[in-house]
Amino acid sequence: MKEKKSIMNDLTGLTDEEVIQSREANGINRITAVKKESLFMKIVSILKEPMFFLLIVAASIYFIVGEYQDGIIMLICVLGICLIEYMQEARTDRALEELNKLSSLNVKVIRNCKEEVISSDEVVVGDIVFIEEGDNVPADGKVLYAQSLGINESSLTGESQVVYKKNHDNKDDESPFKLNMCYSGTCVANGFGVIEVTSVGKNTEIGLIGESLREIEKEKTPLEKQINKLILVCAIISGFIFLLTIVINYFNYAELDFSERIIQSLLSGVTVAMATIPEEIPVVFTVFLAMGAWSLTKEKALSRNMKTIETLGAINVLCTDKTGTLTENKMKVEEVYEYSKSFYETMYLSSPFIAYDPMEQAIQEYCKSKDDPKNYSKITKEYAFTPESKMTGQVWDSQTLCVKGAYEMVLPLCNLSEKKYMEVKSIIEEYSSNGYRVIALARQDNLKKVPDNLKDSKLKFEGLIALYDPPRYGIKASLNECYSAGIRVIMITGDNGETARGIAKEINLNNYDNVITGSELEKMSDEELYERVKTTNIFARVYPNHKMRIVNALQEDNKIVAMTGDGVNDASALKKANVGIAMGRRGTNVAKEAADLVLLDDNFSTIVNAIENGRTIYQNIRKSISYILSIHIPIALLAIFVPMFKLPTLLLPIHVMFLELLIDPTSSIVFQRIQSSKEIMKENPRKIDEPILNSKNIVTSILQGLLIFFVTFINYFVLTNNNVDANLSITVTYSVLVLSIMLIAYQLRSRDLTIKSFISCLTDKVSLAIVIGVVVGLAGLIYIPFFNEVANTTPLSFVWWIYTILLVLLAVIPFDMNKL
Repeated sequence: MKEKKSIMNDLTGLTDEEVIQSREANGINRITAVKKESLFMKIVSILKEPMFFLLIVAASIYFIVGEYQDGIIMLICVLGICLIEYMQEARTDRALEELNKLSSLNVKVIRNCKEEVISSDEVVVGDIVFIEEGDNVPADGKVLYAQSLGINESSLTGESQVVYKKNHDNKDDESPFKLNMCYSGTCVANGFGVIEVTSVGKNTEIGLIGESLREIEKEKTPLEKQINKLILVCAIISGFIFLLTIVINYFNYAELDFSERIIQSLLSGVTVAMATIPEEIPVVFTVFLAMGAWSLTKEKALSRNMKTIETLGAINVLCTDKTGTLTENKMKVEEVYEYSKSFYETMYLSSPFIAYDPMEQAIQEYCKSKDDPKNYSKITKEYAFTPESKMTGQVWDSQTLCVKGAYEMVLPLCNLSEKKYMEVKSIIEEYSSNGYRVIALARQDNLKKVPDNLKDSKLKFEGLIALYDPPRYGIKASLNECYSAGIRVIMITGDNGETARGIAKEINLNNYDNVITGSELEKMSDEELYERVKTTNIFARVYPNHKMRIVNALQEDNKIVAMTGDGVNDASALKKANVGIAMGRRGTNVAKEAADLVLLDDNFSTIVNAIENGRTIYQNIRKSISYILSIHIPIALLAIFVPMFKLPTLLLPIHVMFLELLIDPTSSIVFQRIQSSKEIMKENPRKIDEPILNSKNIVTSILQGLLIFFVTFINYFVLTNNNVDANLSITVTYSVLVLSIMLIAYQLRSRDLTIKSFISCLTDKVSLAIVIGVVVGLAGLIYIPFFNEVANTTPLSFVWWIYTILLVLLAVIPFDMNKL
């Protein structure tokens, strides 16, 4: 005991100054540096988009025909929209960068004589690092202390067998991978250790070999496929309209010579192409998911893959661990059953020197009131806890074995009479019915031979420890919220069935009387499990591999499954689930890497909030895309029908540019800021293959667009044919179009009436800024003489404004009838 304490007490770690010196001398702990895209390349990638190509074509045409003023205006518009695109990308990049920082694996180190938690990238040569079960070893290092420290080195050696490390060098060991060394990229399978870092980054063994983690290229998500298909369809339609517009205008400009007819026809075609290409859709998709993932972190949920957001809203089965998720993970010894006088000594001697498990910490805390054993000095063998053995033990001075573990594993190794066994079993059942976790203690004295494994030992029963982990605050409300949202909750736990049932009853988990244990599950065929999993909500005493079978059975039934986990062996089930959820506090790094979502507070309620946010983000994307389609319809139809009826040109490229400056912020900012509605968690989960726009959405978008088109076109036709000044007709019609497009955003934004939604949004500073920007921009086009000349506009009187506003209401308000 003294030897261990002295090792731990002697660890002081590096100072801040030594860390800087080490990083300068040995580099950062990263095998491949992440290259940031330069500002120039960002601008180039933006200018490659079809919209900017069309803008530059339009500007070139203006310069060719000698309209230099219009050409310059177009180039200014290019810069303006380029700036908006860049700001949106920068906003998305910042969100993703912050997410990457949060999702980087944490490492416990000693620096400045105290324990700190840092990112694995910040580890330097000389750091003292703590590693425990489930951690990825962050760098190569020499073992200073090992407590049943087993490392899976398959990433280096190809051998899956766990290698147990020692804190001394074996001179006869000719293996390239030493037993007193741990290596970057390997995984701690069990136990605890302390290492001193000897090499980082490219200088580690895995760096020298040239291996590095490569991101697996995943298949596109259903939403990505839908959006790509939608963009393709819109592009085809835009191309057809582009050609149709050129043909119509060519014949309408019969009075012009051939070259001028071609130029004017091309200009009209470019204008309509600009109006119909929905380039905002991919921007909306990326911005919404990135900002949605970032907003989830404020709710204590870290999305490691932003595309997980779209799956969250489709979850209909939530498989959750009990300990630490449904419960507080704050163990306390509530009851003890002393069967032997040496009970407390056995409790003490079966506990590890460093306790990192909440149960071990609770037992250690309980032991503090007891005297330390005086006649034992050295642990000569340790038996690590495994999901299969469910026991742990320590041999002291090669003569005394102390064991604790699951009672069903420990009791069969003890020589109890049938009567005493039944007496102990009844006590266990009483404890379990109260939701207590029951641990059995046993020992073997005067060992003649240290057993290879605990199953070979002949133990003497010492007693029972009953620990209680209370349910989390608010768990009942969260479960009820899941049920009202059509989400089934399944508890999966390593505790015995009675303990699981006791907690389930306390938190009102549905169907808590039906329990399947791991031993029962082992005997079931896949077909039997497929049927039983439809009605069973509690799985107890399960092994990690059972989680995979449960997920498979649920997915065979076409369920969208979320699965929580925290251990190394949970990784495969987390990968298999539609949404894998790892615990941020107690979860292993292996589990976090396998998961799609990491709970920063390990709280079940956070999962529910994440699902609610996922549903909201998906709905906001749907609303935004509906909006984009709605407003492109009247613009496109006006560009076609105005020349068909031989009316004066209504939409010039500068008009379309102003509309683009309006559409981008309203579609990607106004809709992205919509908060969850009170009703969203009272709806059933959407189907994973449900189209982003269903027939109702599409019909509504078309009708909304057609109504705006009819109001603006009829108004323009009437004004023009009644000899109203051409510039006045253009100004009124264009104002109706702009204000209608703005109001449609607030109509789609909520289920409230348009006016009410619009007024309520003015309390939001961002929405208010957008409204002010649109109004000021429109006023500039109307009242500034320079823009009167280039945009064919003219100042409006008060009477004409009243007329304009009435037309706007006529174009928008009819769709409020559905909300009454």
